[in-house]
Amino acid sequence: RKRPGPMVCIMVALMGLGAASSASPASSFLAPSRRVAWPLPRQSNGRTHHLAVGCKAVEQHPDEAATTQGRVVQPRRSLIKQAFLASLAANFRTSSSSFLAEKALADVAADSGVQIGIPVGQYLPPSPSQNGMVRFTPSKDSTPSIRGRVLNPFSYNLDLPPSWKAITVGVIQTGDFCQPKCDEPWTEVKFEGKGAGKAKVMMVPTFRLTNIEKPTIEQVGDPDEVIQKIGPFVTGDYYDAEDMPTETEVIKENGRTYYLYNIDSPGAVNGPHNVAMVTTIEGPTSKDRYHAIMVVGSATNSEWDGGKQDLLNVAKSFRLTS
Repeated sequence: RKRPGPMVCIMVALMGLGAASSASPASSFLAPSRRVAWPLPRQSNGRTHHLAVGCKAVEQHPDEAATTQGRVVQPRRSLIKQAFLASLAANFRTSSSSFLAEKALADVAADSGVQIGIPVGQYLPPSPSQNGMVRFTPSKDSTPSIRGRVLNPFSYNLDLPPSWKAITVGVIQTGDFCQPKCDEPWTEVKFEGKGAGKAKVMMVPTFRLTNIEKPTIEQVGDPDEVIQKIGPFVTGDYYDAEDMPTETEVIKENGRTYYLYNIDSPGAVNGPHNVAMVTTIEGPTSKDRYHAIMVVGSATNSEWDGGKQDLLNVAKSFRLTS
């Protein structure tokens, strides 16, 4: 005959809650096993009727059980305690799993130099530029390219408004699965400001942009040529110079050239307003690939109205450290 599950055992225990029985510590959980007789508070001809239920108390104490007509009688109160302990254990396992998951996320956030969902002004240092912003610098093991030894730690700086927050980057977007030889663009880190748009650092292997093995940004092309090549990565889908008016600025600093773009891109996946600052960067060794590295900002129309200057300041602050 089919044995009932643990829920039936608990229901039977609750039915017998009002009957007197001896109390004893519970030492185990319930599991469907052998037939256990449960006295119910109903008398007939001076005898107590029992209900046989397929429940088992593992490692029960000898004093916890009695024998009735060759069947084991488990005290009701003991079973209730066991059910209660089982519930506590389940909650503990759930809480433990949640705690470990949160701890893992915290460890990753701490390692990456960012804390997801917390204003960057609470943990990043002020920018040396004294512009009221804070400075993000990727440290050891902090981004996909550094973990994959595509870049050295502390390779670049980025200034951010203190109220902005780091947001999670999808696993596929990080390129973790293909480092250190990713052939597609990937996202290093991403931030957003409430009502001000988003900004992210992206990298693109230069072989996708030019046949020159280790090019400077000028060798990749002039500003108009480069935006034609990286435009889809900036807008999220495509770039059309005729439909997307673009302002361009060339910045030269410490022997390196940067191209700054302000793109009016109605209908683009990333939003109708996009900004970008791009240059090329070498790898840790002479054998490593070169990459185009850029900060890309995007905003909706309403975000652009209120946060245009913040987004432009973020893009303009982007610098390599060597």
